[in-house]
Amino acid sequence: MKKEPLFIAFASQKGGVGKSVFTVLTASILHYRKGYRVGVVDCDAPQHSIYKMRERDIENVQKNDFLKVALYRQHEQIQKLAYPIIRSNPEKAVEDLNNYVQEEKTEFDIVLFDLPGTLRSEGVIYTIASMNHIFVPLKADSIVMQSSLQFAEVIEEELVSRHNCNLNGVHLFWNMIDRRERKETYEIWTQVIREANLRLLDTRIPDSKRYNRELSPTRSDIFRSTLFPPDNREMQNSCIMELLDEICRVTNLESPATL
Repeated sequence: MKKEPLFIAFASQKGGVGKSVFTVLTASILHYRKGYRVGVVDCDAPQHSIYKMRERDIENVQKNDFLKVALYRQHEQIQKLAYPIIRSNPEKAVEDLNNYVQEEKTEFDIVLFDLPGTLRSEGVIYTIASMNHIFVPLKADSIVMQSSLQFAEVIEEELVSRHNCNLNGVHLFWNMIDRRERKETYEIWTQVIREANLRLLDTRIPDSKRYNRELSPTRSDIFRSTLFPPDNREMQNSCIMELLDEICRVTNLESPATL
């Protein structure tokens, strides 16, 4: 029996909290390093930031001999092409994915969807209802927190609790942890989350400039890229692997041996 792929989205109603960043990092690590067959559906129209990142990545590889060699060696090692990035919109995201699977005669273990930053966009609710899990990055900012908690509560009340769709749950996690921020701030918001009966992951992602750094023809270190996983050195103290391990546990996605 054909196994259905796992549908996951990093979602938020606020921009700048890292949903596209985590989509790319998760896709790249699971596909290139962990051995999963990954697909990405970029339905954040009209920006399509992940689709455009792939175009920039290809241009940067063409300009840098080190990156050309690295890409060749990666292909020789894992015997896999880059994961596809399907450009779509919230209304047709699942349909475009199914069409791609049929046309390319391929299968996925996991598909990540990059969604628009508002529930008001046409088709967003339908696509969210098609997900298996939603992960919401949080930032300790009053406006961001109020918007994020409202978003999570609406999804839980209107979709998850009614058991009328594929969505198993919404999970929040702390991002951009600022060491200068008082510890009490996070404790207060964590208590608010618990009182709202929302799920909060244990992993906390520190604030770091590396999360904003794309592939560059002038640098040999790699962190955020659609063609490569992050360098081991760059992942140190980033907590990204801890986050992915927790996501795999939450979604029952068993982790294969690291390549």
